[in-house]
Amino acid sequence: MEIEFFERFKANDHQALSVYFDRHVRALLLFAQRFIANPFVAEEVVQDAYVKLWAVRNRIQNEDHLKSFLYQTTRNACIDYLRTNAHRIQEQAVELDENINQPDTDLLARMIHAETLQLVYSEVKKLPPTQQQVFLLTFIEGLNTEEICTMLGMTANAIFVARSKALATLQHLFKGKELFICTALLHLTGLWQAK
Repeated sequence: MEIEFFERFKANDHQALSVYFDRHVRALLLFAQRFIANPFVAEEVVQDAYVKLWAVRNRIQNEDHLKSFLYQTTRNACIDYLRTNAHRIQEQAVELDENINQPDTDLLARMIHAETLQLVYSEVKKLPPTQQQVFLLTFIEGLNTEEICTMLGMTANAIFVARSKALATLQHLFKGKELFICTALLHLTGLWQAK
């Protein structure tokens, strides 16, 4: 099945490109946002990476090469953006210097982090609506219980129950799975309990 998509991609099939877009776009966006704080710019960078991928599709050797190309192109575009953006702030300049000097192992760690978050995010989307909202507002938006209560019109106890159920469901889903996912969930739980 995977080979079929890759062969179709190499044969100029736009639908096969769409499959790869759907498969990698969320992780690439998370990856780009670790370099660039502006989500709109990060989205543009990722879209450009797919345009470049399509332009060089004849040179892509396999699916691993395709994925590597997308990450490397995204990383390079982020660094170029930070270098040439006339309105960058000092914090971004420091971040650029740190990112340029990072070894390739750091790039791999960022890729793993982005893909782990994508996996967690896809499972969060399967939670009941209230649990999903509370989880995203807590761990993605960084809001505290009081802010979530105001936003959703719920009691603090209801927020606590929804958040606890969401975390319990996710921890159960990923129990026995990859260590990175469990670590990410434990990290999120620790952040929430510290609030």
